[in-house]
Amino acid sequence: MINSRIILLSGLSLLLASCQHQLPDKTKKQLEQTENFWKQRNRLITMEKKSIEFPKKKDTSITERRINRIYIDNMECQFEVFVDDVLLLRIMGPITKSGGGITGDHDINQLLLTSGEHDIKVMMYPKFEQAFFGEEGYVNLTFSHFTRETFKKPVYFSDMNANNGIHIDQSEKQWIEKWDEENQVGYDGDYVSKQPHKFKGFPAYEWHKTFNAEVPFDIVGWRNSIDLYKEQEDEKKNIRNEVFNEYKKIYELISKRDIQAYISLVKEREELVTQTLHYRENEKKMRQEEFVKLIQDPDYELEPMYEETFKLDFQGYGRLVSLVNKVDGEGIIRLKNTKNPDDSVYLDFRFQRKSKQEKLTVI
Repeated sequence: MINSRIILLSGLSLLLASCQHQLPDKTKKQLEQTENFWKQRNRLITMEKKSIEFPKKKDTSITERRINRIYIDNMECQFEVFVDDVLLLRIMGPITKSGGGITGDHDINQLLLTSGEHDIKVMMYPKFEQAFFGEEGYVNLTFSHFTRETFKKPVYFSDMNANNGIHIDQSEKQWIEKWDEENQVGYDGDYVSKQPHKFKGFPAYEWHKTFNAEVPFDIVGWRNSIDLYKEQEDEKKNIRNEVFNEYKKIYELISKRDIQAYISLVKEREELVTQTLHYRENEKKMRQEEFVKLIQDPDYELEPMYEETFKLDFQGYGRLVSLVNKVDGEGIIRLKNTKNPDDSVYLDFRFQRKSKQEKLTVI
């Protein structure tokens, strides 16, 4: 039984109470600091050409349970990585202020949806509270695939510089694996000459490249859904309020610990993820149990939602939409560990509209 006073309140009461709360001074200051950042980001997004959309589907004969992934590491910057214009990873906000970075593998089958030519996009920004890039900042990407049976033997993408990967930085040299020495031009010790990216003095930097990937499935997902961005522009629909109302429903389900209702709400998303990543039945059960355990844990409390901190985030060429926090770009529904203030869980949701007559649904 959950004994948290906050979680025991009804979702509606919590939402009304959160509207009456005064925004913390620290959050107000951070919002002011991110105003120019979002202007620069939105300018880049608006300038993008949407005439070419990915994936460009190609038939495939593979039947193996293949999983495609990208190993990402970075330092000294904020950044976002998109596959076919759908967010894979976002690192923003105060966490980047000290200049540290992240490193790890990220599965992408759930974003590919089908075999063919795909687009990878990286958007880079200076560290939090910095207006322009200096000489620092990089994002590295290494593409590979493996099967459930050959996990320890990844196959690297030759069109993405194989196991050496893509280095988006301002250096004129790239570190390479020693066993590739004989195949490299300009080899010097552990490094090889490369064309540097130049973003010193820029408020933002964008990088694109296409790559080919195969999967043993062809899933529609959100590819045929309504363009919500266009719907908002052409029909003057208040998408923001509609999306926020959906978040309120989710918030209330979690606050009431209505597990079955929540599982029903995210059913399509979970089926897509577990199918594309080839989850076994016991793994599907474990994934579901992890969330159930989280919302039943009395040490975690729902944080209030402050509407002035929210921002609409369109993805998938306008077919997906969510609300994100302006300070860190993370989800707006948050659970904080009362025993460890540094431990917070951010819940992310993307919505689609399958046809003009339908409501928004989680995907």
